[in-house]
Amino acid sequence: MNYAINVNVETDFDELITCEWESYEQLFQSFFRLFCPVYDSGREDSLKQSIATQLEWHKPDPHAHWLKVMEKSTGKIVGGAWYKIYTEDSFTDVEEEVVDWYPEDSTREFVSQASEQLDTPRMLYANRPQVFLNIIFTRPDYQRKDLDKAKELDVEFWLNATRYGKPLYEKNYLMPKTDNPDEKWTELEKEMGEMVFWTK
Repeated sequence: MNYAINVNVETDFDELITCEWESYEQLFQSFFRLFCPVYDSGREDSLKQSIATQLEWHKPDPHAHWLKVMEKSTGKIVGGAWYKIYTEDSFTDVEEEVVDWYPEDSTREFVSQASEQLDTPRMLYANRPQVFLNIIFTRPDYQRKDLDKAKELDVEFWLNATRYGKPLYEKNYLMPKTDNPDEKWTELEKEMGEMVFWTK
């Protein structure tokens, strides 16, 4: 398949965020609802509100960049990413975030605290220039394409994973594989931390 990276947010932001919702809902990740809730008005209205909210988050932020991946043959958006490029500490002029995408009740306070907890590690340990990948997603029908190709070719699929990626790979049926590790293997594995070699 041929893909094209396209960065025009104005013309197809609706399709991009719809793709985001479908991606996170297919392999449901509960944290997604912190930022993209389903309101009493229903999913479709909630999606429309989410599109507007995410556009509001993006437009005034000079550090923010959206990428989308389109399949060339169809023009269909199959994935996307929202990242921010900071040339200095991103937390020097932090304003308190108002979680106005939630109603003014205890859910707003819950999401406010959860959001703050998500940012705390970066605030403490990444207070320097950085590229921050905030959101990344792939349409459900395009996920695991490389796995399908490996199966078609009858070859193993390998990738490296940190402890943060491991649960995602396990959930998608990639299982860690270490055959009979000896003492030296075990020592080095302990020293390196949780980086696992995967195969399927």
